[in-house]
Amino acid sequence: MVSIVIALLFALWLPSSTGFTSINFPTSSRSNTDMQLSGSSSLASDYAIKIYPSKDDDVLNWELYPLSNWKNDNIGEGTLALRALDDCATKQSIRTPDVACTLSCKWEQSTSSDNTWLINVALVDEQDIIPMELQCVLGRVMVQSAASHIANQCSTAAVLQITLPLLEGEGCQKVLLSDLTSTEDCKGVRQLFSSLNTDYSKAEIVDMVDNEGTVLGSVPRPYVHLYNTLHRGVGIVVSKGDDIIKSLKSDNDNIPEVYVHQRTSAKRIFPSLYDMFVGGVSCSNEDSRLTAAREVAEELGLSCALDMLEATEDKDEEATYQVNPLSEKLFQCTICTSYNRCVVSMFTYTCDTTNETISWQEEEVAWGDFISYDIIEAAADMSIDRLVKKGTWPGGRAKYIAKDDKELKAFVKEWAAWDFVPDGLLVWEAWTSFIASQTLQWQ
Repeated sequence: MVSIVIALLFALWLPSSTGFTSINFPTSSRSNTDMQLSGSSSLASDYAIKIYPSKDDDVLNWELYPLSNWKNDNIGEGTLALRALDDCATKQSIRTPDVACTLSCKWEQSTSSDNTWLINVALVDEQDIIPMELQCVLGRVMVQSAASHIANQCSTAAVLQITLPLLEGEGCQKVLLSDLTSTEDCKGVRQLFSSLNTDYSKAEIVDMVDNEGTVLGSVPRPYVHLYNTLHRGVGIVVSKGDDIIKSLKSDNDNIPEVYVHQRTSAKRIFPSLYDMFVGGVSCSNEDSRLTAAREVAEELGLSCALDMLEATEDKDEEATYQVNPLSEKLFQCTICTSYNRCVVSMFTYTCDTTNETISWQEEEVAWGDFISYDIIEAAADMSIDRLVKKGTWPGGRAKYIAKDDKELKAFVKEWAAWDFVPDGLLVWEAWTSFIASQTLQWQ
């Protein structure tokens, strides 16, 4: 438990100005499919987005601010993005002269038909040249927020007549409100984006979210990667035999081993690097716990949790009395890198190795095994330290506080050279901070 106390002291010592990984501990549940029109913020490409509430119930304004407004040589680009995200959400006004542009979405009921609503998306107050495709993508997300608002005022049988920017000029689309607000499929979303890029008509649909993780709208997944939009994802700690939270809570020095895996050398992003989490992106309208169960089943072949969730959904009474190895959501953290901005919901999975066998995807995993918690802590710290020294660490620490030389010499093992994926390390920092914060409550 010494490592947990150290983590707690570090968390308490860390200045707020470093922009440490954003963490939210859940106090109540909230539907991930709720659209938000109140003041908030998000991220896309090189911009932080300030989302103003709809004061008159008929207009939504998004201000785009260049992330360069927050430029600081002493922090990583991930922390810079988090700082911009926080400023746009909490401050009444940012440095107005530095706003790049404002996107406005207005809607009104047609005078010619009570069953038709007119929605118009336009660019106003442009100070800088914003990529046209980015404007088109964000405009379509705004339309979905507007549709959510309209759905509270009329029947879902209404027709939306939408004027939207295209790559060249603008165009009109008619979409059924029911198609755009349905949580069962993404027909309306696909229709919105079909005029922008037909190649993405069959792509997976992913939710774009705000700083609190509330869904703003959905986009084809290729746009999430292209413009690094803030989206939903999960992280899962897989422990061997015992529930890791219960072990930590009982002040048990016998913390269960945690599964660590190495990515294959053929991976496009971060080949051959290590990770202590199973992670993945939530599909549009997908409950985060279902995402976690699906990812563990797909990546490690541990399908017990997924089978139980599906059985419960089918009202299998026997499944109700079984203990699911997948925890409820523990906390939520926001991590940002140059290639991944994600609001991550965290879970644990207790692997009963007498009844379940890990079988990883060969195209995804080159090696994996259950590793001592202490080793993971040391290996992760060393990996962060190497990134800090290279100047490529996306987090907020100016310098890693290393162990003394004697301890470092004792760590001359194969795992001391493990390099972990940077976004996994950011989640690891959030995990250790969460454990440290809970330790005071458990004592």
